Amino acid sequence: MKQNLLPWLACPFCGGNLIVSAAVVLEPIADEIETGSLSCASCRRQYPICDGIPRLAPGGLNARAEKTRVAFGWEWNRYPGSLPEDGRILLEESQLCPQDFTGRRVLDAGCGMGRYALAALDMGAEVIAIDLSESLRRLAPPAQRHPRLHVVEGDLLHPPFKPRTFDLVYSHGVLHHTSDTHAAFKEVAALVKTEGKLSVWLYGKAGQYNNFATNPIRTDKEWARKHRRLAWMIVAIRHFISDCIRAVSTRLPIFVVYALCYPLAILGAVPGLKYITYSVHPDFKVRLIENFDWISPPFQHHHTKEELASWYEQEGFVVERILPHGLVPKPGILGRKTT
Repeated sequence: MKQNLLPWLACPFCGGNLIVSAAVVLEPIADEIETGSLSCASCRRQYPICDGIPRLAPGGLNARAEKTRVAFGWEWNRYPGSLPEDGRILLEESQLCPQDFTGRRVLDAGCGMGRYALAALDMGAEVIAIDLSESLRRLAPPAQRHPRLHVVEGDLLHPPFKPRTFDLVYSHGVLHHTSDTHAAFKEVAALVKTEGKLSVWLYGKAGQYNNFATNPIRTDKEWARKHRRLAWMIVAIRHFISDCIRAVSTRLPIFVVYALCYPLAILGAVPGLKYITYSVHPDFKVRLIENFDWISPPFQHHHTKEELASWYEQEGFVVERILPHGLVPKPGILGRKTT
């Protein structure tokens, strides 16, 4: 942990200032704390620093939240690593350009193993990457090498940061895996500075047809645009089947769920059948993990673009862009904070 991270941190319980109460400095990097502890100046709670990572999760997770945390640790520690397309995907899904990252203080809210955090770092941002799972350990070595990369363990329902700290916050495919998507959104939105940007996308659902009919469709999915009612019915059926599968898979041991993802990953390369799975990525290992991502975590909420847009407006944001998607809705919004 770099000592210049400290002014942006806050106690996840009371919001108080944190101070270094014990530290072992990693030589020869004078300001890199390898182990030690942080203390809240207000409520006196103590938080450890382990392997260079401040551990600021409040603890006390219920069984479903703990299983979700463990599942994502299992998942991202098996992910192949950074991929060549990571930067392109980050720009596409954030609906931003590289200049929007350069010189900005950026929060990766739910970083996993850090593939997009590293992409944002390459674009010139100072990146603070937060996650609740042990997968963030994979970011610790690059964080020791890069002065603009910071890694924090924390819960997005109780983020350990001061309000209005960040120029840009993005959270892609994460908030719907908390126990309360809306509550997590409000907490993350509060971390954005006035005139700062917030980019979020969530898992979508068919919803009402009138709303589905106005969803922005990618240009390469013209058939879905021309046959929206059929697409709407397919999405609803797919969602029902997914719910049936997850009713069983989320109750199984993680290693059993992982084994079940192998046949799904194989089907993901079969023309005509691949769309009944949850990943069509060309890399088998990525398909394996992305199927596991879908059927393993107990928390998986689905939302519409109307729902997400209303949350932005409630938190004082102007909606600037809505993310186009393929067949399955993927409500994603880029907003600017005006208050």
